[in-house]
Amino acid sequence: MTDKTQYKKTLEQFLEYLSDIIQLYRSAVPILKEELDSIVRDDIDSLNESLKCQQALFLKTKSFDEQTGFFLSALGIKAENLTEMARQLPAKDGLRFFNLLGEFEPVMAEVNYYRDKCRMLLQNKLYTIGKALSKPADQKDNITYNQNASEINAALFPKSFETKI
Repeated sequence: MTDKTQYKKTLEQFLEYLSDIIQLYRSAVPILKEELDSIVRDDIDSLNESLKCQQALFLKTKSFDEQTGFFLSALGIKAENLTEMARQLPAKDGLRFFNLLGEFEPVMAEVNYYRDKCRMLLQNKLYTIGKALSKPADQKDNITYNQNASEINAALFPKSFETKI
């Protein structure tokens, strides 16, 4: 195989890999929408399933930097990011990468939107739960004391005789 043929093959594999990554993130959007709905409905089981799906997505995309580095090395390109890499390609191939990157941006914006919504809603719910749990601890039982400041059984007096200090 000639160097040019190998280069084209590697470039096509890289484009295919990036397309697959975009598809994974596209498939994450309905999962994130379901997560948001689960949080609103307080559906723990559905939320758990959503989180399992997100973990699977994370495992599939975990090696993105490593894979990208492999492809850049195989193509003989030194770049900090994919935009920089696409600028170093021949015009026709560079346009294909820019088109692919153009698809990636709105997908990631939608993913980030739903992630942020879910995070904010969860934080809000956890804060509300924390406040509800801390209220009984803050409110102590009414204790009745006699003139010597020793505790008396409060059940002896009706509630109408209570005074809060």
